[in-house]
Amino acid sequence: MSLGTTGTAEHDSFTASDGQVVPVYVLGKGPPLVLVHGVGCSHRDWMPVARQLARRHCVLAWDARGHGSCRPVLGGITLARLATDLAEMLDHFGLQRSVLVGHSMGALTLMQYLHLYGTQRVAAVALVDQSPRIVTDEEWRLGLFGGCSAAMLSGLIAGARRDLAETLLNEVGALGGDWLRRQLGDHAPLGRMLRRRLGRIDLQPLLDLAESMAQADFRVSLSRMDAPLLVVLGARSPHYAGLPLDAWYRDTVKHAQVLVYAHAGHSPHVSEPLRFARELELFLGDHA
Repeated sequence: MSLGTTGTAEHDSFTASDGQVVPVYVLGKGPPLVLVHGVGCSHRDWMPVARQLARRHCVLAWDARGHGSCRPVLGGITLARLATDLAEMLDHFGLQRSVLVGHSMGALTLMQYLHLYGTQRVAAVALVDQSPRIVTDEEWRLGLFGGCSAAMLSGLIAGARRDLAETLLNEVGALGGDWLRRQLGDHAPLGRMLRRRLGRIDLQPLLDLAESMAQADFRVSLSRMDAPLLVVLGARSPHYAGLPLDAWYRDTVKHAQVLVYAHAGHSPHVSEPLRFARELELFLGDHA
């Protein structure tokens, strides 16, 4: 199938097996390279990188279910469903061997895809600022913030299912101190306005996604990874800063190349797109 242009991104789409229409933006010509965004993001977050990579690749970037222009959402969203969507996207576009690049939730989507489908159609993988298990316990301290237990995350998700506005505003207020807590109270103008707006949002599909992410554990499957792997981490990531996640990847996937961006947060590809694209190309030139 002929894909891509040498100019601006073209809007395309495919229909998943459950009827969900998933928009895909395609740019450039050459070997296929798929970009998978994180929670709350869309294909737009990848565009500065995509324009660089499109000089040598056919770049495909979707809006995952519940993100960007991929609405309304049919059914719930889980990592397994997103991995199936990815497999069906590869089928739709006839992609036999692709580079897969994922950030945050997108990286977990790739891990789930590799767990379910293997590396037969994969030329290389790049994971951006993501732990293979986001919850922590006494034996695993490399999840979110180095101390987000399954019970803590489950409690937040359950609270959000009951009353998203109260759960979210209470958490923000607790972090912000007494003044902010008063501003977000039931009777404060800001608090009332935010409760009205949050009450109109259907976040149940995204809470399903959060629940599946909390249950995921790809440590063993990554230890068996047999495709070229690049891992990019942000030293100032609010999720993983100060944790030896880089050492875990180096120890677990011996052939992996691990880069730590000293000045980047959770999204190195957004803060340093030219560097990210350049180093990804160098990695692919050596390994894919």
